[in-house]
Amino acid sequence: MTMGKQSNTKNQIISTALDLFSKHGYSGTSIRHIAREVGVRESAIYNHFSSKKEILKAVLKGFKKTAPSKETLSEKLIDELDTPRIFLKDFAMVLIKEWATEREKKFMRLILMEQFREIDGINISMMEYFNELRIILKMIFEQMIKHGFIRKHNSELLADEYIAILYYIRVEHLTSDKKSILKKIEQLVGKHIDFFWEAVKP
Repeated sequence: MTMGKQSNTKNQIISTALDLFSKHGYSGTSIRHIAREVGVRESAIYNHFSSKKEILKAVLKGFKKTAPSKETLSEKLIDELDTPRIFLKDFAMVLIKEWATEREKKFMRLILMEQFREIDGINISMMEYFNELRIILKMIFEQMIKHGFIRKHNSELLADEYIAILYYIRVEHLTSDKKSILKKIEQLVGKHIDFFWEAVKP
């Protein structure tokens, strides 16, 4: 098997495992089940991963890499920092659109199913997944306060308050397979930002 085919098979295993974990949970998914869905022999899975636990680690690692980070802040968003109300809404919608992908929906379902259990020594934590986003927002709110764009508040609390409703919207509306829901979500995000802005505007 060539290196390219090996890499492709490994990615297929990870993608299929995410799909199955999100539907049946970690304990409800077997190596045999993953192999059948990928279309390979069970032994082929072990060419890439020593155990189901290692597959789960690969799934989680992939999402840590794609979780919202500094790269989420485009030049357009950075230019909007001096118009904070616009920035807060546009940044929220960037997050929502990222979370609306099928891959993100599957990952959210996996977290919701498994976050209160230890899986083979692995703790799946929603807080860990959001940690870098919280750090970024804390930094942003500190700068907004410094430049007088918003009132003086605890920047960490502001970050958590901003994220909390977006997280609720995500859980409520972005774990289903409904396709035409972004318009409703945009309205909910708008209401959230209006309320949030009233609390922080100078």
